[in-house]
Amino acid sequence: MRQLLQPIDEFFLFLCFLSLCLKERDLANRFNVHQSTVSRIIATWTSFLTTLLGSQCIWLTPAEVQAHLPEAFKDFPDTQVILDCTELRCQTPSSLLLQSEMYSTYKSHCTMKALVGIAPHGAVTFVSSLYGGSVSDKEIFKQSGIAAKLTENMAVMVDKGFLISDCCKCKVYCPPFLSKQKQMPAYQVTETQAIARLRVHVERVIRRIKENKLFDGVILLSHAYNINQLFAVACMLSNYQNKAPVKTWVK
Repeated sequence: MRQLLQPIDEFFLFLCFLSLCLKERDLANRFNVHQSTVSRIIATWTSFLTTLLGSQCIWLTPAEVQAHLPEAFKDFPDTQVILDCTELRCQTPSSLLLQSEMYSTYKSHCTMKALVGIAPHGAVTFVSSLYGGSVSDKEIFKQSGIAAKLTENMAVMVDKGFLISDCCKCKVYCPPFLSKQKQMPAYQVTETQAIARLRVHVERVIRRIKENKLFDGVILLSHAYNINQLFAVACMLSNYQNKAPVKTWVK
């Protein structure tokens, strides 16, 4: 006889789906419920956690960022957020129009792309919606709404090629492109190395988010209807995992 799951077991089922990417039929067998019940539980908990976690303001004030600023950022004390885009490989749609919108030349595959921002101490403080893989990082920055949160007394840290200086009013810490004509001054080399060493921080946070197996492989189009919510939930749940490992990452 199929059993009725308690809320804690439903939550565990949802986490198994998110973290291990177990198929609905597999989850139905493991939890001794009908496959349609698994679908309902996943949809319900996705919506519930999106509402619950989304009701919490993850964007920090400059004072809150300063209160938790790691020693490694002493040369960049006004850094409010470290930004990077990440791509999730997805099933190729049959529509040629959708294919052109979702095809990423960087990944040579159809993808969905999001902008993720973290505070210097490692907390995720911004997650954009998912866009088609053909959209540039700069365009996602403009459409995501994060520019409205940034003020002149803040600074953002990004990778080279993330050219947003002309579309935000705050300072941008970005490694410069190497020039073939002249050698980079010593001070600029030092600054570039420091930014690169600190900026990798956001890549490792994104890697931790993508340890959820749902985002590790190719996302099926059958999950596309709620993938925005699932990705946002995974990002926000990462703030409750362990401690921010800044001291072990930045040396």
